[in-house]
Amino acid sequence: MFSPDDVSRRLRELRERKGLSLRALAQKSGVAVSFLSKIESGRGSPTVITLVRVLEALDTSAPEFFAAPTTDSGDVLVFRHSDMQVMDDGDRFWRYLFPHHPDIKAVLTYEEYSPRTKRVEPEWHPHDICGLVLSGVLTLEATDKQPVTVGPGDSFYIRAETRHTVANRGAELLRLVATELPHTRAMPLLRRRPGQP
Repeated sequence: MFSPDDVSRRLRELRERKGLSLRALAQKSGVAVSFLSKIESGRGSPTVITLVRVLEALDTSAPEFFAAPTTDSGDVLVFRHSDMQVMDDGDRFWRYLFPHHPDIKAVLTYEEYSPRTKRVEPEWHPHDICGLVLSGVLTLEATDKQPVTVGPGDSFYIRAETRHTVANRGAELLRLVATELPHTRAMPLLRRRPGQP
């Protein structure tokens, strides 16, 4: 797991490598310039969702950002628990189950949400997301739609670029597994032709 100082330094280096000013990154990510400055200087700590939004604005996935060395053992890849990257903001805990690796075409996470989630932030992703609730109840709300609850054993699918919020409104810990599907883009499922990802 990276220290806050490592995250600050790596974010600043990545932004500079991409040739973006703080103002340009703020516009692209929807995060205030002043807060981005605090994050980069180590005086501010982003939530999991804010960090993901900043990384997406930098065209970088969280697994890529937190990449750890991996050993390639041919057709079967095994990743040890101790090598998995973690993001934790106190309200949400995300463990990236696969590292950034050229042969892996999906992002798989194990996620935990504290009871009665305190911070509920709008989020959207460049790719489709699907998942399975293991325990607890997920409250999913897309813009201008009624909230939907997803219970243990239920699965969910969110199309790319769909603005939504996720929360744990219940009294017990919410645990789920989610997959981001990088081969998908913002195109409605009904408009996809057979054979299209």
